[in-house]
Amino acid sequence: MGKNYDYSYEWDIKYCYPDSFTLRNKFNITNSEELIIAEMEYTSLTIAEIKETPIKRDFNLKHLQDIHKHIFRDVYDWAGELRTVNISKGNPFCNCMYIEAEAERIFSELKKENYLIGISKLNICDKLAYYLGEINVLHPFREGNGRAQRVMIEYLAQVAGYTVDFSNISNIEMIEASVDAFNCDYDKMTRIFGKITKPITKKEQEDFIREIATINSLVIKAYNSITGNKPLD
Repeated sequence: MGKNYDYSYEWDIKYCYPDSFTLRNKFNITNSEELIIAEMEYTSLTIAEIKETPIKRDFNLKHLQDIHKHIFRDVYDWAGELRTVNISKGNPFCNCMYIEAEAERIFSELKKENYLIGISKLNICDKLAYYLGEINVLHPFREGNGRAQRVMIEYLAQVAGYTVDFSNISNIEMIEASVDAFNCDYDKMTRIFGKITKPITKKEQEDFIREIATINSLVIKAYNSITGNKPLD
């Protein structure tokens, strides 16, 4: 690869066991490698659950928190809670004092773009790359950001009329693309989405919007406004 990325978090007194980089967890596992294995076993099931039955909300910070909480509820007491320490993986992520303000900026921009509904295949990859990059810089949780944000981006793609499948993208590809996106270079991330993004049918899109919609859903309002067809309800 030619580059050495430091992609581990620092120790902190609130989230880690004393004299250990291992995060405090519900299993009381103090070995980092064992925790990674246990975490993967549990989260593979919870991620499958929320792909089958999506978390309902309108693409905001609370939506991302609900996704994270469901994925990690059996692993960490703080699942779904915003971190209260500053973290970095080579580059520093958003200062914990500004997470809510930055999230408001990102998701307000997404709302103004009508949750990407009606966007062409030519442009969808650019937009998904941009929003994944922005949410990644936000990194609102102490751990598990990547899994939560990829689920949200999968939801967003389906609302827009597409499907994305990250399963064939290697960790190193995603890391390199994320590092570049941190510096506002989205080319690698856009190429990733070019490989994994496919259109879905209008019926599949509308069915998914109904699944994810809440009462008075902003997503449904955006869809009805953009399409001008018989309103979804």
